[in-house]
Amino acid sequence: MKRREEFSFLKGTWNQLKKINNKVHQLIKGIHNDKPYAINYSNLRKRFTEEIENYKNHPELIDIDEFSMNYTFGYHYSNNIDNVFSKEAMYIEVKSYLKTIKVWC
Repeated sequence: MKRREEFSFLKGTWNQLKKINNKVHQLIKGIHNDKPYAINYSNLRKRFTEEIENYKNHPELIDIDEFSMNYTFGYHYSNNIDNVFSKEAMYIEVKSYLKTIKVWC
């Protein structure tokens, strides 16, 4: 057996581990650059309109901040996303959208 071939099985395994490591790093890098959520604005508007309808006799109980927080938490929980930065970004996006629409009766 030649000296170079003695541990050739380790060299192949090491190359495979390097490839896997590179793919994992690319995946992690992609997660930080992309939004792991997608807001369905028509659904968001419909749910907020329902919230307003449910509390039409007590409009003081309608709070955009609280609704945005609950909507964001529900979305992340139901889609099994555990990312604090994603929750905060979605909360800000939902809240700013709800402040721009005119659905108040």
